[in-house]
Order: sequence, then structure tokens, then C-alpha cells
Amino acid sequence: MILLGFTIKSEYAFRIILSIAGCEKLTSLTNVCKGTKVPKEFAEKIVLQLRKAGILKARRGRSGGYELAKDPSQITAYDIVAAVDDLEKIKKCSQDLCNRAGAETCTIKTLVWDRVMDCIKETLTRVTLQELLGTCGRGKT
Repeated sequence: MILLGFTIKSEYAFRIILSIAGCEKLTSLTNVCKGTKVPKEFAEKIVLQLRKAGILKARRGRSGGYELAKDPSQITAYDIVAAVDDLEKIKKCSQDLCNRAGAETCTIKTLVWDRVMDCIKETLTRVTLQELLGTCGRGKT
């Protein structure tokens, strides 16, 4: 299901991040998947995207696993969503509905989708992982 350009990957990414951030030590992907009910094949892809975005880091070896690459106060909901979903899908234009020559001058894109995207980005940027952890009872005191 796609809703405004967001997919289940964003939901899974939040579950994975909250699980990893709630641990005091490195945690394996197997443990993350058990606790979050995210299918392992999906989790592997999401974790890779989160690593590429600089949100997670991994350590190999027997006592390896995943941990946050930054302090939770430095990771926003926007960072997480943008790492796994293409937010530009929100900004679309139907040339059948719009009488302009191209998508860049589309009134619908400019007056609707660009504004929606601005609101979404502003909201997601305001919410930090630290705030999410505190709200779900996993924040450190």
C-alpha cells in the first residue's frame, strides 16, 4: 500500500530503529526481526539503506550487530523516512488534468503537492528519535 509516497518500508524502518535504539548493546538482525515482526529479507534491505544514510552502523563478528551511528537526538523522523522511501513520489503532476506544458509549471504540483510535501517534511524534521523513544517508554533517563 502506498499512501502519499510512503510505503510499509517506512513503518518497518521505524520499528527496526526503535528496536535497535532501545538496546544498550549491539543487537543482531535476527533479534530485531523477532521483536519487530519485520520479515528478515525486508529487514536486511532496510538496514542496508539505514546504514547508507548514516543512521545505523554495523559490527561484524561473533559479538557483532547493529547500533545507532548517531545520538538519538540527532536523528529525525525525516532522516528515517527519506532513507527508505522516495518522498519525491508525492510531488506528481497529471498532464491530463493540467493544461501546462510540463510538470515543472504544473499548477497542481505547485499549489498542492509541493505544499503537502513542505508540511510533511517540516513535521518529520521536528520529531527526533529521542522523542520517539521517550514516548514509547524506551528513553534513557
